[in-house]
Amino acid sequence: MNEYLQELTRRLQAQLGDRLVAAWVVGSSALGDFDAARSDVDVQAVVAERLEPEVLRALATALSAVECPVRGLEFVLYAREDLADPEGPAFSLNLNTGPGMDHHEGYHPDAEPRFWFTLDVSIAREHAVPLAGPHPREVLPELPRALVLARLRDSLAWWGDFGGPQAVLAACRALAWTQTGRWLSKGEAARWADDPIATAALAARADPSAAGPTPEEVASILGRVGRQLTP
Repeated sequence: MNEYLQELTRRLQAQLGDRLVAAWVVGSSALGDFDAARSDVDVQAVVAERLEPEVLRALATALSAVECPVRGLEFVLYAREDLADPEGPAFSLNLNTGPGMDHHEGYHPDAEPRFWFTLDVSIAREHAVPLAGPHPREVLPELPRALVLARLRDSLAWWGDFGGPQAVLAACRALAWTQTGRWLSKGEAARWADDPIATAALAARADPSAAGPTPEEVASILGRVGRQLTP
């Protein structure tokens, strides 16, 4: 994995030059919950200014050409000025690529659910592991609590439609942040919740053949957590 991240960093620096402010690893890799069998690699980067469309497309091509050793790469690029968007950080490029996921290049932040990016930036500020440039705490703004809560509510609505064990784990992480002010990995948050529904979700994540929580149980925990996501 280190060689893969080093090559991604080298290509970021080659493509962006001195416009690259910083890059870091976030997601399960940074939160201590990485599992090579199911996890993606999550990388964020920030540039000093908005980039031309052709530069963004060339960057997506360059990063996609690196063979990913796990399910895939989720890479998000932000222009520094767009981190303070009142609706939440607005990406310049949202790239999903790799052997286990559908290739996706997003260039329009309003065309995709904004909650993913608000939450990921908030998590990165606390937990990200630098690849290039300063620590994300020196680059990323501290997002208003009301904004993060609003995006957590959006996320639970999305997970309510999606369902399954992952919805339960996402709810546990939302609740943990609300009550402790800290971002936990999904696994750590489920253990922190000490709830039988969360325990069943963890079991199903570890063993897909396990029964896992029922749809009614998923809806129950989403509802309980949602009622606590108040400003």
